[in-house]
Amino acid sequence: MEKLSSFLVIVLLVCFLMQVNGSRNVVAKPYSEHSVPAKSGLLVGSVLSSAVYFPFKLAYAVLGGVTSGLTYGITLGREAEAANNIAISSFYGDWYIHPNILTSEEELNFSGPDDVSP
Repeated sequence: MEKLSSFLVIVLLVCFLMQVNGSRNVVAKPYSEHSVPAKSGLLVGSVLSSAVYFPFKLAYAVLGGVTSGLTYGITLGREAEAANNIAISSFYGDWYIHPNILTSEEELNFSGPDDVSP
């Protein structure tokens, strides 16, 4: 058992050192600049990751809509701005994962804008 843990520590140390020495500045290319096979792979990755991502975004939006409605109803409309902010934050944002998100050209925006103005 001790040999196994020593071996594991050595392997992890070697992997860490390889990552440190192998790091270089890499500039992400947008989706449009990739080759046809790379675009195909990015599209497949986008569709598969969106299939996993979409149900979570949908649940977030539904819960945000319910929360927004409850906020408006419980406060009898006096906190309409707060209810609106909740609704906008939950409904806006990315509903699917674009290939540019996979290339790090864009960032994934799960919730809507932070500064919501009427």
